[in-house]
Amino acid sequence: MENKKTTQPKTVTHDTPKEGVHYIDATNLIVGRMASLIAERLLKGQSITLVNTEKSVFTGNPVILTKLWQTRLDLRPRGNPELGPRFHKMPDRIVRKIIEGMLPAKQERGREALKRLRTYIGTPAPLTNQKFQSLGKEAQNTKTKGITSVLELSKALGYHAMDPPGIKE
Repeated sequence: MENKKTTQPKTVTHDTPKEGVHYIDATNLIVGRMASLIAERLLKGQSITLVNTEKSVFTGNPVILTKLWQTRLDLRPRGNPELGPRFHKMPDRIVRKIIEGMLPAKQERGREALKRLRTYIGTPAPLTNQKFQSLGKEAQNTKTKGITSVLELSKALGYHAMDPPGIKE
């Protein structure tokens, strides 16, 4: 009789991040550049908590930007509101959706990466004493004209919830 060795298949767990949670303050960061850098880090296995998402900015003509986002909302079906497509108006969800668009969301590694992302409007009370990391100078906004904050865009789209503490226009 032959002595056969049985081997267990190696399991790769994507739930445990390679490093601890990284806290990033999105204040005055350009949304697209910030999103691509965060998506890259998420795919590498890092867990990221993004605060002050409403203070990140879009560059370009504010009127055209608002019209582009408004046309997305107008695509919503006129009949049953439960049917899609759904477009978010809240600042943290807008930023999260942009980051999701830069991940392979239909693949398992993209879905797992998105689970490691937390976005917040303002800074939650438990994170007030946390030290925040920088994404580098390539994501920083240096322009003074032609910028729109995510909060301004959200309000133009109809976001009318009460402002959390710490948000001032």
